[in-house]
Formats: sequence, C-alpha cells, structure tokens
Amino acid sequence: MSGGSMDYIYFQVEEAASMCEDAELSDLLRDAAHVLHEEEWWKSNDKSIDDYLEALAEFKAKWFGGDRSERLKGYVDKEINRCRERCYSIIGAKAVSE
Repeated sequence: MSGGSMDYIYFQVEEAASMCEDAELSDLLRDAAHVLHEEEWWKSNDKSIDDYLEALAEFKAKWFGGDRSERLKGYVDKEINRCRERCYSIIGAKAVSE
C-alpha cells in the first residue's frame, strides 16, 4: 500500500501551504508536509524509518536550529526579485537577476 496510514494528511498540509500569503508559514508547512509524508509512508511500510528520521532531522535543523533572520532575508529578497520581474515585464523588459 502506498501511504494512507495517516489518511494522507500531508497532502492537506501541502494544499494549505499553497494557499498561504506568508512566505515563511508556507515554507514551514511545505517542510512539515514532507516530514508527514515520510512518516506516513514509513508507517505504511513503503519507506524505511531512516527516510523518515532523515526528513525529521532536516526539518528540525532548519526550523529549530537555523538562523531565522537569514531565512527571513531570503524571503524578502525573493519577493523583491518577483516584484522587479513584474515591473520590468510591464515595460516589456527582462529583469536581470542579482
């Protein structure tokens, strides 16, 4: 059986992530969905516990051990680049990435 032991909850979390306006919350939900996917597939005997534990460790390192200010700066930079691209497209030009 492929997944299903947790009623595919990870899929609902992925959908919620795609609807969030806040980039940080959306990113956290996508990462949490990945961990939930790995746990569900492990519990359904489709993946090994090692896959789940690796995903869990990566999630915890990013969200509980990383530098939040650097992550937030990355979200700001990404949004500025999107804005630059939209503005340049209005005048028919292509934005140059920094």
